[in-house]
Amino acid sequence: MSNVNGVNNNNISFQTLDPAALSQQDFIAAVYLERGSMLDGEVRRIAKDIETSNNLLHSVNTLINKANIAQYSDSNYDAPTWTQNGKNIVLDNGYGLGFQTDDAGNTSFTLVDAEGNQLIYKDKTLIPVAAGGSADASEVGIPVMNDMTMVLDDGTEITFETGAAGVAFDSSDFSGGLADIQTITIKRGNQGMTINDVNTADPKIVAAALNGNTLDTLDNDGHVLLEAGGLNSWEYDGVNLASLTRTDPNDADVQVSGYSARKLAFQNNLNEEYSGGLPALTSAEKDIITNTLKITLNDSSGEGRLTQQEWATLKTGLQSAKENLTGSNQLQTVQLQRALTTHNQNYDAMSNAENKIYSLLRDIVNNIK
Repeated sequence: MSNVNGVNNNNISFQTLDPAALSQQDFIAAVYLERGSMLDGEVRRIAKDIETSNNLLHSVNTLINKANIAQYSDSNYDAPTWTQNGKNIVLDNGYGLGFQTDDAGNTSFTLVDAEGNQLIYKDKTLIPVAAGGSADASEVGIPVMNDMTMVLDDGTEITFETGAAGVAFDSSDFSGGLADIQTITIKRGNQGMTINDVNTADPKIVAAALNGNTLDTLDNDGHVLLEAGGLNSWEYDGVNLASLTRTDPNDADVQVSGYSARKLAFQNNLNEEYSGGLPALTSAEKDIITNTLKITLNDSSGEGRLTQQEWATLKTGLQSAKENLTGSNQLQTVQLQRALTTHNQNYDAMSNAENKIYSLLRDIVNNIK
């Protein structure tokens, strides 16, 4: 038996059933159970393939991010290109930043990209939201606790400078520690822009000027996060925030994940300067490019320090790989849904068969009486 309703079972073992050794009821149940076991194995295989594909897609997005930074981060402008319309700011490459004030006088803002993904600031938390979707701040939110810089895919640095936390962080129950963003500094090459009084009902937007380098030396970049293929996905210290874990300070044998792990990661003030410039490839990334994605890697340095032109060439191959992976992921999702449907239908059929046999036996016993 190579398939069940089109589901491949070549690599799934099963036992041969002997109908002579079983009652009719037991034989039917055993057939359905064996078939269910094969379908269960197929569901698990497809789910594992999807997980592998998602991890690879994340790596590709991170590499494209590095290629964009290599291409754009040293931009040298002759005149500012960012524009302001009231409380809305139009940046380069489809990015935009808009400020809103609620009835209580609190300021929030929304950063959007060309695809419609968003990064929303509300209640001292940055919330990544995929285009057309929604998000729960307690599940995906990024707690604002100290200075941090978000580096966009095009190399733009957006630095959030914070005030003191209203309530100190308590590691025993992961409460407190959140702080207001007071100032936003935007830098890309020699272009810069500042938004002051963000923690008030009337933030002050200072027009873009060719002072990006000066602003970069004056602010503290703090914790640096890299956009990983969209404003809905961020990477910190080489790890996607969705997968970030930290050791529980209350129990060294426990790993904390989710919002609590992010609070542990950003609880301390960090004096850090993001230098930008040309990023380098790690050995693991070089292995993914050449051995997994089968992309020809031009690396004149031999050590992963690609030139700007080499990054541009690599970016073309990475974008093609991303399209293929996205298409493959969609197909795998359809296959998983089909396999799950067949899996559920099998157990429904088994239940119906058992009920019919039970009803038949009950009727026979009643007639005997």
